[in-house]
Amino acid sequence: MENLPKICVDTTDAFMTTERFGTREEVIRWIKEVGIDNKVTVIISRSDTETGKRGRSNKIIFGCDKGGKHKISDSGTQSASKKCGCPFKIRSTPAKDGSGWKIDVKCGLHNHGLPDRLEGHSFIGRLTTDEKQHVADLAKRHVAPRNILLSLQDKFPENVTRITQVYKHKSVIEKEIRGPRSEIQHLFKLIEDAGYVYWSRKKDDSEVVREIFWAHPDSVKLLNIFPIVLVMDSTYKTNKYIQPLFEIVGMTSTELTFAVGFAYMESEQTENFCWIEILL
Repeated sequence: MENLPKICVDTTDAFMTTERFGTREEVIRWIKEVGIDNKVTVIISRSDTETGKRGRSNKIIFGCDKGGKHKISDSGTQSASKKCGCPFKIRSTPAKDGSGWKIDVKCGLHNHGLPDRLEGHSFIGRLTTDEKQHVADLAKRHVAPRNILLSLQDKFPENVTRITQVYKHKSVIEKEIRGPRSEIQHLFKLIEDAGYVYWSRKKDDSEVVREIFWAHPDSVKLLNIFPIVLVMDSTYKTNKYIQPLFEIVGMTSTELTFAVGFAYMESEQTENFCWIEILL
């Protein structure tokens, strides 16, 4: 301990206990609750389960989220890291007398300051199982992330999740729904499932999609009835492929507008617009 820096916070007393816990989950819950109460983000550094093989035994090693050292990538690029080699360590194993899991504080010291509060911290802001389900239900209804966050805070008053966690969980949900399909494959599937009509074309001698145009059957019917006035425009930087999203809007005889169709285009050259014109 002589090599510890000037900043040294001792949380040993907070984690010292003679209590025995019936299950591994109860130990984890108690440790993390005590950590939250003392502004310490406790993580599981190592966990093992007895299997009968040599060297395997029931144990859990807890550490601080700032423990360990930052690893430099093979490319040699530097990135931000909160790791500073914090020595905090707690070991939990089943007691030999069978009374349950015991807790042994190996080192309760931290070589860094503790935050005034954990609100906004990535760990404390993690979504629970019920909260994840609530996010999933609202995401299916196409509720905006900011409104999902407000709903979470209303339904779960103790929730301190930030908008970042909501976006991350939405991304996880989308990946689970997409499965092994690529983004463009999933787009084709959604278009087909919804009954849209669509056309696409690929680059010569490849499977790379150049452009895709899609329209709802009802939009096609409206276009056949009101083909006189069409408004067209493109939006930029709306997707990671940096392809313009081309939108066509029609107008009825009562001056009401309706969406005719949409297209992702490779570029805004004459040839690209001519391809869409042929489809119309």
